[in-house]
Amino acid sequence: MKIIALDFETYYDREYSLSKLTTEEYIRDDRFEVIGVGIKETGQPAQWVSGTRDKIKKFLDSLELQKHLVLAHNAMFDAAILNWHFGIKPSGWLDTLSMARAIHTVEVGGSLAALAQYYGLGEKGTEVINALGKRRPDFTAAELAAYGEYCKNDCVLTLELFEVLAPNFVREELKLIDLTIRMFAEPVLELDANRLLDHIHRVQIEKQKLLVYRDWE
Repeated sequence: MKIIALDFETYYDREYSLSKLTTEEYIRDDRFEVIGVGIKETGQPAQWVSGTRDKIKKFLDSLELQKHLVLAHNAMFDAAILNWHFGIKPSGWLDTLSMARAIHTVEVGGSLAALAQYYGLGEKGTEVINALGKRRPDFTAAELAAYGEYCKNDCVLTLELFEVLAPNFVREELKLIDLTIRMFAEPVLELDANRLLDHIHRVQIEKQKLLVYRDWE
């Protein structure tokens, strides 16, 4: 089982962004668009893929993520995109934001940029600022390539940050992080069938009593 760092880059503008909407509102909005996705495995060069939804879906399917652990910074965001838009559920989720919050609370800052700087891992880059208001066709080839390098660097930093933070966590704590991510990205409603049947039976009895009472009026 591999650990694969993953990062989605998506469309945003001044009114449609995560600073104005909740994560769920943003991802489920009709304006949502994936510009590209980056991945990084240990010992392998980072990759970037941009294109149509079908092209990105084909690339993600080829990774067989259901067999592996997927790592992200603020994994709720990437997990929701991966499941809600591409129908993919990895074997498990790892989240450097959750890990960093457990260690540092708010002392360092939760952004990947702040944490990378704190641990001396490198600079995050600012190309995302230039993506404001741009759909994928709006990028020049050079701009899209630069955005891809930015995304790949995020994946590298996330994987390196995980390697720094991981020794502070036991397996059970990482499982709890995975469960928390899944409760958001893969919500499941479980019903107690026996309790529901008992409730229906009680309702039916009460209705029958009311009907009998009305007959005597």
